[in-house]
Amino acid sequence: MTQLELQARKLNLIQDIINTIDNDELMSRLESAYKRLKNSAAGQHRPCAYTLEEVNERLDEAVKAVKEGRVYTSSQVREQLKIWQQK
Repeated sequence: MTQLELQARKLNLIQDIINTIDNDELMSRLESAYKRLKNSAAGQHRPCAYTLEEVNERLDEAVKAVKEGRVYTSSQVREQLKIWQQK
């Protein structure tokens, strides 16, 4: 790939991102994903590691799920596991 083609691809990606992002949550998720990719490319990849910000975001999402009733009891999970294992 030539330098010109690479530059064109980068500009297309940036334009697509600008046209797609329409809320703060999506922007935050994109920023987190970009940071992970950037660190990985720089050889700084830590498997299964999250930044403090990412941990707090995941915790907030979990608390929200509990408040909304989007949870399963351990017995419900065991029953689902049995069903999945039979497939």
